Amino acid sequence: MNDLMNSIMALQTAFQQVKNLAEGPGATKLIALKPLLESSSVELEKEFNRILRILQPGLGQRTKKKLLGQRLKWPFQKADVEQILQLLERHKSALTLAMNSDQM
Repeated sequence: MNDLMNSIMALQTAFQQVKNLAEGPGATKLIALKPLLESSSVELEKEFNRILRILQPGLGQRTKKKLLGQRLKWPFQKADVEQILQLLERHKSALTLAMNSDQM
């Protein structure tokens, strides 16, 4: 769980910094970065929303009594976490590659 949270937070920080660069005064020079930033943001938003839906089930479906009687359980299997981590790493690598190519 810590690996997943750390990866999400690190990518969020890096993504925000890259987004600030893409919206800054030198943004016209970032030819490779802008389209990647747009497509990555859409895909990552979908994935983060999916993760949130899994982690925060609707309380309307359960009563407080049922919640108190149940043990809390991590809803992801190891393979699920590894798949999410791979997706995050893929986006981080793509952003790094785009930034490097724009610097050349």
